[in-house]
Amino acid sequence: MDPADLKGIITSVRVGKQLADFLVVAIHCHQNSFAFQAYSQDHSTPNFLIELAHQVIDNGADAFVGHGVHNLRGVEIYKGKPIFYGVSSFFYHRGAAPEIASLSAGAGAGVNELEDNLETVLTTSRFEDGKLVEVRLYPADLGQDRTRPISRSGTPSTPSPEMAHRVLERLQALSKQFGTTISIQNGVGVIRIASKQGN
Repeated sequence: MDPADLKGIITSVRVGKQLADFLVVAIHCHQNSFAFQAYSQDHSTPNFLIELAHQVIDNGADAFVGHGVHNLRGVEIYKGKPIFYGVSSFFYHRGAAPEIASLSAGAGAGVNELEDNLETVLTTSRFEDGKLVEVRLYPADLGQDRTRPISRSGTPSTPSPEMAHRVLERLQALSKQFGTTISIQNGVGVIRIASKQGN
């Protein structure tokens, strides 16, 4: 990270927290194991993103969300705050780029249409008395079977039970490196935050 940029971001977080009861920091970040988004089905989280997420929470943020990368990354609970390193795309519009338009002509998948680029996750975080107690992860299908008309392609919909389970198993594996345990209950990922015993 550029030190001047980081300093500016941290200053913005501190000021924002003075003006808000709850502060979410989001970043549009394509980097993965490469210096750019390689559309390689690479779910790794770059070290600078982990460092940034931790620093903004250390300086007052209540949650951190990474987006821009077109696939899923792990979830971390850091100091009782949720970090979503990559939630994929909420939706996208097919036909906006030539390589996507070519798909309808039978030329093959565009860069955003690899199998794992067509799945996403919606999240909810439940707080009680200002403390995070539970995170829920809801998989969504952006048209992975490629049978939808273009007008509905890229719009999130309820996945098949098999797809939901596959997405959640991937999130379990990706989150393990952060010490996060995700249980799967009826097609929903659940993270329960253990309460600390009295002081």
